Amino acid sequence: MNRFFSKMESGEMSLGVWLKGGPSWVSTIARAGFDFVRPDMMFSAIDWRELDHINRSAQVAGIACWVRVAANPWLGGIDQLQVTVDVARAFSLGIPIVGASVSSAAQARACVAVSKDWHRSGTGEYPNSDSSFAAMNSKPANMAIFVPHVEAATAIEEVDEILEIDGLRIIMLAMTDLSDALGYPFQYDHPEVWKRVDQIVAKARSRNVIVAANSGYAFTTPEQIAGRVKRMYEHGIRICLMQGADSLFENLAKSVIGDVRGAIGS
Repeated sequence: MNRFFSKMESGEMSLGVWLKGGPSWVSTIARAGFDFVRPDMMFSAIDWRELDHINRSAQVAGIACWVRVAANPWLGGIDQLQVTVDVARAFSLGIPIVGASVSSAAQARACVAVSKDWHRSGTGEYPNSDSSFAAMNSKPANMAIFVPHVEAATAIEEVDEILEIDGLRIIMLAMTDLSDALGYPFQYDHPEVWKRVDQIVAKARSRNVIVAANSGYAFTTPEQIAGRVKRMYEHGIRICLMQGADSLFENLAKSVIGDVRGAIGS
């Protein structure tokens, strides 16, 4: 069991970053101490072959791979179920955690159902008997988890219904778009935003669902990020997506470059 799932079971905070590409990032991310990596197929050039390499690198490094497949929760329509195709494909590669930005409880419910499907052929698993087929239909709980990403206004309106879905284990709050949908764009710490988050966390706890959220773009220094994650933890969030690997590098590099240029008077 990798450390992401160990922390899920113990109630500790799991920390991860997203990737726009590059399997070579994964071992660095693991050595830095993160618990998971989230390749983002929604807003990047990552293709399925590269995703497969990222997932296999994560397995070797001992961290979890959590992919967000492409979706459009704002314009796709609440009854559109095309997203389940890519969710099923991601699970077939053996990726343990698959997320998608959903626009409705109906989409989330269909994707959770996909997570229970037996197809894992991309990992070299093929049933060859009644018993092996039965085993593939009763996968361990940490083998295939679908995570609805809530950021569209329609999904926020149906979040209570989403949390009632049987088999849901994690729900992800995309804080930038969620704050915007609530009428407080980029105001991550606005009292009304926290009020809605607290309501979701309370409902989730009653259903034994873990709440994940991203830290937000406004926090760029180590001190700001640490303070933000601490507040998230205090509000009951137990999985934090701490920006992107490239974003973290950019912000750190700006500070280092500034110090270097100051030291040499350039």
